[in-house]
Amino acid sequence: MSGKNQYQFAEDQQIIINETLKLQQFKSIFASIIHLIEKQDYNQSESRTLTLSKLIIQLDEDICFKRRPYMKCNFISPHLQSSRATFNELAKQAINVFSFNCTKSSIKGFDDSCRTVEFTPKFGTKLYGFLSHLNGLQTITDIASQFSISAKEVLHLLQPLYETGFLILCSKSLVPASTFYIHLMNTERDYRVKSLQNPNVNNHDDLEYLKDVLIQNLFALYHYVSAFPEHLGEAISHISNQELKEKLCNTLTGNYWHSNMLLKGLMELGYSKEQVKQTSPIPATLGVINYLRWLAKTDLFSYAACLGLTEYPEVSEETAHTISNYIQAEWDSIELLNLLPKEALEYFRKYKKIDYMKARISKDFFDAETYLTPERQAEIQSRVRVYIECQKAEILAIIQRSQVIAA
Repeated sequence: MSGKNQYQFAEDQQIIINETLKLQQFKSIFASIIHLIEKQDYNQSESRTLTLSKLIIQLDEDICFKRRPYMKCNFISPHLQSSRATFNELAKQAINVFSFNCTKSSIKGFDDSCRTVEFTPKFGTKLYGFLSHLNGLQTITDIASQFSISAKEVLHLLQPLYETGFLILCSKSLVPASTFYIHLMNTERDYRVKSLQNPNVNNHDDLEYLKDVLIQNLFALYHYVSAFPEHLGEAISHISNQELKEKLCNTLTGNYWHSNMLLKGLMELGYSKEQVKQTSPIPATLGVINYLRWLAKTDLFSYAACLGLTEYPEVSEETAHTISNYIQAEWDSIELLNLLPKEALEYFRKYKKIDYMKARISKDFFDAETYLTPERQAEIQSRVRVYIECQKAEILAIIQRSQVIAA
């Protein structure tokens, strides 16, 4: 075979992974910026089957992938120095020591801020053989030639790994909208968790400061929820797909009165109904809301993607129960701080439970579309990053405001 290696990929058109969600990603903003709440350090694992309905389509250049940088890879190898490394470190160690017919080396999986993904041993061994080729320089045709298989077989192997966020696309190619959405949620949720972490503010235990931070977070949530029907209604007015429009209208109806629940919670703090309704969001919260309003008018896919970052992922019933328990445990911890009356917090607890159970709508926007051009892919990701920066600015503004008041 001229020194080339044969692989059979037909069986891998369905790839099974085991995904363990890190529940810390579901922390509220308040819990993320203080250290008094007991750490709920448990995760939930479930098996997923990755299947393809549509393939990425080549345009003027051949399809090309590379490993997502700075992501930790878990592997087994008698040759390498470590069992956990970034992909760049792993590739450097693997050069000149790995033979493609070596069956003792295997990529076990990878992890980021939101989850740990494990591959089956057979698939992990096969993937390890591709590691040095996933550098953004070799196309799927180059890889196919190296392994004496078709480019389509290579794409069947690599596209599911693109969806998981294990790989990123380097070429300008047409990507199925639903595939791009899954990839975007996996990569940008990780980016969001990392971006919103701020170790410089986790060491403040003054109770008056914490009380003000909590109140400001409750008001920010109230304003965000109050504005949701407005920008979702704006988005609906620009949608031509009748099935999607009807589904979103049902969501709009179900969410319209949620702000009243939070209003009652704020009234338990001593504010009158008129006082609450007359309050304006702080500029940073208004920035988050206005950005969504603008996207709802101008860019429905970016709007949906931003909503997707704040939705809970679709999971099994068992995992959903675990996540719900985690959220409720966080509210138990907040109540134990005795910063605010339990009666006030109960309305917000109830809302978070409803929020977790509500329909996830962001994916529906992408499911209604066929393919996204390279330009649209880049634009959507860029606008999602701006949204994350808006959220980060809101957190910092709340912290700084409370520090001034406490000083």
